[in-house]
Amino acid sequence: MAHMARPKATIEPSRLVSAFAAHGVTGITSDQLAELARVAKPTLYAHGHTKETLFLLAVEIEVERLLDRLYRAERLTRGRSARDRATGAAHAILNHGAVRPDGLRLIVRAAHERTVAGGDDATAAVSRVPDRLTVALRRDLSADGLDATLAPLLARALWGATLALAVGPTGENRPKRERIAGLAASLIPPPPSLPPKQWPPAT
Repeated sequence: MAHMARPKATIEPSRLVSAFAAHGVTGITSDQLAELARVAKPTLYAHGHTKETLFLLAVEIEVERLLDRLYRAERLTRGRSARDRATGAAHAILNHGAVRPDGLRLIVRAAHERTVAGGDDATAAVSRVPDRLTVALRRDLSADGLDATLAPLLARALWGATLALAVGPTGENRPKRERIAGLAASLIPPPPSLPPKQWPPAT
């Protein structure tokens, strides 16, 4: 007779991410969450945890992972234009969705889970991503001689467009990630052209 796997005494964050990505907070019971996380129900609520705080924990873990990708993209595109660097950021978000699809779905869900206890905290955690994009765009637009006060608006647009393009229906015909990243970053203005009097002399 086959034996069922014994529930673990510790929670694997990746299992929480997958469970909440699929169901959110309101769409899953404590018993279902314990089953999907493969832990005994009392383990879920050890150390004062609730279903809502576990949701927030999963969101914060995933946001940190995505921010790590964005910081790496910034290092790799140093010295490029604001649009090029925005393309790199969009590509990092898309790569995160490709490697951790449940993680990106959880981030999208958390951005809208405002009607449950802990939802505002989860929304605030997710907002760290467009906040980081804002900081980067303010710096890069200024370096390009463009209006840096547009950074918050453009960051929200870049974030929203990238998520909309990243999380589409299953089986949908989609271009490669490089193309999608370029489409999302096309919202960012290119560097201004030099006026004719500043053109380099002909040789």
